[in-house]
Amino acid sequence: MPKPTGSTPLRRSPRLHLQIPVSISGTFPDGSSFNEEAYLLDISKFGAKLRTQLPLGLGMQIKILSKKSTESALFRVVWTGDAETPRAGEVGIEYVAVSNFLGINFPG
Repeated sequence: MPKPTGSTPLRRSPRLHLQIPVSISGTFPDGSSFNEEAYLLDISKFGAKLRTQLPLGLGMQIKILSKKSTESALFRVVWTGDAETPRAGEVGIEYVAVSNFLGINFPG
């Protein structure tokens, strides 16, 4: 459930805490491409938290392919966990265009 901060909820949608294997791909700012097996840790109607070894940066777009189907979706990196903290390797991502590529229906 969203935690209130004043009168504005912190989250736009409830989150499900899961570990979903995915493949991620994209292009770094220097033009080199990447492809990695990774995990979604939390998912919501608008995005997810990703565990990766890649040095993804804010604003980068990545394609995520579900390992359970042939569905994919495009996401944008909106936060990255700081190095040397428990959040290192975690990346917050949001849909470029809201989709239901994992087949989970969220309320609202």
